[in-house]
Amino acid sequence: MNRAFRFFFMGICALIFWSPVCFAGFTLPPDVYRTAALKDVQAKARSMNVPIVFLYSDENSSCGLARKATLDVVEKLKGCALIVYVSRNDSAGIPSNVIKAMNSPAAGKFIPKTVAVNPKTGSVEMIIPYIADRDQRIAEIKKIKRIMPK
Repeated sequence: MNRAFRFFFMGICALIFWSPVCFAGFTLPPDVYRTAALKDVQAKARSMNVPIVFLYSDENSSCGLARKATLDVVEKLKGCALIVYVSRNDSAGIPSNVIKAMNSPAAGKFIPKTVAVNPKTGSVEMIIPYIADRDQRIAEIKKIKRIMPK
């Protein structure tokens, strides 16, 4: 009985310890902008000649795959693009062509959905849906670096 209780107690402790880690969302780095800063981001992107990347995801998601794919976009585009995080409630202020791109079949059904925009023309240059294979996902993300002419 004592041994069974000990295993039960250790199992409960493990669940309590790992639950916040497994089910927690993620924190976006400070160099990822929110939609409220879009006007500033557009001006900064024009002056730096880098694309604006709209990243639609859910930072409160318990899905580890979505969390990792979202953070891959942020990590791989650091310094090469300005990233604007878009959540479910942030459609106000987002250009209509970006919303249309995020809702298109090319963007897929799962998060994250990534839309790269040329800041000078405002045109959508690239749409990247969620890609399960990490190597393929990173290869697609890196293509964003090449969409702006030098």
